[in-house]
Amino acid sequence: MRKKRTTLLVISLLILLLALGPLVGCGAPQQTTPKNDQAATEEVATTEEAAKEVATTEEGADGDTEETTTTKTATEASAAEPATTGTAYADAWKPRDGYTLKQVVAMSRHNLRAPQEKDMETLSRSTTHDWIAWSSNGSELTVKGGVAETIMGEFFRKWLEREQLIPENYIPGEGEVRFYANPRQRTLATTQFFSSGMLPVANVGIEYHGDYDSRDPTFKPRFGFVSDSYIDAATDEIAALGSDAGLAGLDEDLQEDYNLISEVLDYQNSPAYKAGDVADLKTGDATYAIELDEEPAVSGSLKTANQFSDALTLQYYEAEDLADASFGTPLTYEQWQQIAAVKNAFGDRRYNSKLVSVDCAHLLVSEIADELGKDGRRFSFLCGHDSNQSSLLHALGVTDYDLPDTLETKTPIGGKILFEVWESKKGEQLCNIRYVYATTEQVRNLDLLSLENAPASYDLEFEGLERNADGLYSLADVQKLLTDTKAAYDQLAVDYPEEVELDKAA
Repeated sequence: MRKKRTTLLVISLLILLLALGPLVGCGAPQQTTPKNDQAATEEVATTEEAAKEVATTEEGADGDTEETTTTKTATEASAAEPATTGTAYADAWKPRDGYTLKQVVAMSRHNLRAPQEKDMETLSRSTTHDWIAWSSNGSELTVKGGVAETIMGEFFRKWLEREQLIPENYIPGEGEVRFYANPRQRTLATTQFFSSGMLPVANVGIEYHGDYDSRDPTFKPRFGFVSDSYIDAATDEIAALGSDAGLAGLDEDLQEDYNLISEVLDYQNSPAYKAGDVADLKTGDATYAIELDEEPAVSGSLKTANQFSDALTLQYYEAEDLADASFGTPLTYEQWQQIAAVKNAFGDRRYNSKLVSVDCAHLLVSEIADELGKDGRRFSFLCGHDSNQSSLLHALGVTDYDLPDTLETKTPIGGKILFEVWESKKGEQLCNIRYVYATTEQVRNLDLLSLENAPASYDLEFEGLERNADGLYSLADVQKLLTDTKAAYDQLAVDYPEEVELDKAA
């Protein structure tokens, strides 16, 4: 009965989402407008199809709880998913005795999308198999991604109401909330769906800057400062990640993962491989490039394998039958972790340098600093990309972490970095910083979240910050960290002065 009720709720939610209107706003927050009748009719048909898919989705991988094999090959492996449920995270969302929640700033990654449009041709020609039929165009949020984000927004509503930060059926006053997104479809749509789940009667608008489908500089983690000596120093920091091999060693621990991806794709028999358009995936050929107003550029097998890892991981979340996610070859959960490890490494190693991350995240750091502690602001939601989260956390000096119960151990799909302001009975202002995300099973199964069946929560640690006995940082210390990180960007021009090209717009 529980499964049936969950399915009916999800179907109802899918149909309800059709009434949300266009997914984009412009400039300052605006009211949304209704869809035309023809577009709505077409979307109903599409959504009914998606609802049928959700209705037949199993609540797990055939209930398989057998011990997973540790083999590194894709053949003769049984599929299994981790058993951790949302009840294991309920304690992380319990009220903090003696403290009142005053503000939340959320820096979110978009939810499930189809593979990047620019990668579609390479993906289709690099395998002998057919990818699943995505419910959206390349790079855009999928139907399942919209539902998952609405579910997460609904959870935040329950949490914030319980903490009395917002009342039931909250309609914000002027300046009390802010929803701000990069003007890409997947980020605007994620923000729209989240806000509809969190504030279902408020009809809030979504703020964005620039033209639709452009890139807001705040959400473009690019180099705002470049000089010859800076390039040398930053490249050396990145090269140190590859131990004695330098840059060529950035992927030195990924060869078995490359081999597994190649086997799943049937890569060597693919049209692209036979035509010589792609080469063997092998470690030792990674390069790293720094260019003004561009994001860090990693090339070689690490970049190519990242495209495959990203698409396969998305397919894992989206495929109705888990076997379809790996083109009919059953994989263990450990093997899916191997596939996702390439994407995790690619994203993390691009920004795992203090010099690089301080440079690339400086505008986002400034935005967070302005929001945190802002007078009258209750809730802020900034929606960008995994690269924004990675560069932001490394710029702030996050200590190394691996998130549990998710394939994406650094920046999971739809994950959120929360900066929470708490006030003690004595009036002290404190702060918690944590990463919040739906677990692997919660995403695949579209689990309805609640304070009892909660999303995962992981407290983040930072160099130089110490928590009090109740696990909270001083708000002043966190604000100082943000201020110092902003100042570190300005210091680049002092420390690496020759041929300076400082970004005047920043």
